[in-house]
Amino acid sequence: MSYRQQVGHCLWDPIGISEYPSARDEYHSYLTAIYQNVKSEDLESLVEYMKWVVGNMGLNFNKEDAYKAARVMLEWKRHIDDLH
Repeated sequence: MSYRQQVGHCLWDPIGISEYPSARDEYHSYLTAIYQNVKSEDLESLVEYMKWVVGNMGLNFNKEDAYKAARVMLEWKRHIDDLH
């Protein structure tokens, strides 16, 4: 599983599908923009995009979960470049 898939499947899972291996690509269409936000190292922009994604899915946004996931993504940033 690539870093991008891990983000969408395990780290940030607003619809609760992480326990289903067959759903690994559920967030695929959003991951490029998430990756670009991580590369920019802008926590607020990343969380705002995550909020937009959740709203686009018609779900309630959990700010605490989004910030937690975004902080981890930014901490992992140095590893992203090594993987890609």
